[in-house]
Amino acid sequence: MDSWKKTFYATWVAQFFSITGFSFVLPFVPLYIRSLGIQNDADIARWSGIVGAATGLTMTVFAPIWGILADRYGRKLMVLRSMFGGAVVLALMAFARNVSDLLVLRLLQGALTGTVTASVALVASVAPVNRSGYALGMMQAAVFGGASIGPLLGGAMADKLGFRPPFFVAAAVLLIGGLLVRFGVQEQVGSQPVVRERKRGSFAEVIGATGFIVATFALFQIQFANTAVSPVFVLFVEKLNGTPLGVATITGGIMSVAGIAAAFSAGMFGRFGDAWGHKRLLVVSTLFAGLITLPQAFARDVGQLFVLRVLLGLAAAGIMPSANAIIRSITVEENVGTAFGLVSSASCLGTALGPLAGGYLAASMGLPAPFVLTGMVLVLTSFVVTWGVKPERNGVADVA
Repeated sequence: MDSWKKTFYATWVAQFFSITGFSFVLPFVPLYIRSLGIQNDADIARWSGIVGAATGLTMTVFAPIWGILADRYGRKLMVLRSMFGGAVVLALMAFARNVSDLLVLRLLQGALTGTVTASVALVASVAPVNRSGYALGMMQAAVFGGASIGPLLGGAMADKLGFRPPFFVAAAVLLIGGLLVRFGVQEQVGSQPVVRERKRGSFAEVIGATGFIVATFALFQIQFANTAVSPVFVLFVEKLNGTPLGVATITGGIMSVAGIAAAFSAGMFGRFGDAWGHKRLLVVSTLFAGLITLPQAFARDVGQLFVLRVLLGLAAAGIMPSANAIIRSITVEENVGTAFGLVSSASCLGTALGPLAGGYLAASMGLPAPFVLTGMVLVLTSFVVTWGVKPERNGVADVA
């Protein structure tokens, strides 16, 4: 087996575990906030937005720093930092006494974690360029796979055992992922003298790469759209269900099915992007995702929302692999960690602003409003990519 494949497979499994852990608590965070003393639905939506934005806010600041350190000291080390740090923070969330405690821990989570970016940078640095679409597509499949299992199990556990035990289980799963990387990934970090000698890995050099800003802005918009509905999704499901009984399990099930659809499609879309063109795949995927999200605002029951979320999962499977492959194709080898650190910073800014905007929009205009916002942003992103990214030449993206 090629050495890059060994690293890829070990990182894939670890990434699956890490996302399973992080998504374990997603279906019931607004309900957890309610249990911490916030009772009014509008206030829950606002606080859910603030808490959801907190992680992205601190991750925006720290992601470029971790990216530079990855280029200097190794990407494996950064994956370990993110997974072990996440395990500690998730365990501490079980002891939150009020929403302020939860907010502080979410801020700390953003500063210490970032498993997706760290893992993607590690795989992108070892995979051949002509296999990058496949490798990054499979890494996204790991993300979607974990995001399908975590909410389903976490939501069911929360309904049966309460909101605090799932945080401990999530922490344990992150710990297992970190141990897999520690003992299963081999990384050669022999290029640091060259990096220092040539002064590579600087922000200026990465940002100056042709098309980097356009591609990064597209990722910002995508993450903004992906997270805008998260503060109110369980409340929206509760409204459609007509009763709060079992709502965490139902929400987890809906999120899981969408994740399963995306997981089974991501690897295929990665290969498809290598052959058809990553720009074309990104344009079609974002446009379809936007058009599927808009009708969710007008769903009349849980069944309709379920079908639309499955279709959204299929669309989402083509977005991140193609976007990451475009970033990788315009970045030189020595700058991969720095580039993905900057990309992560922009993405995390979108992750921070999305829940904040969605929470406040829902509080002022109603629960369906964030779905409309998400759909419009995704459609806009498809036009940004169409305008800013030129078709690949010999497998390498060219950006205007």
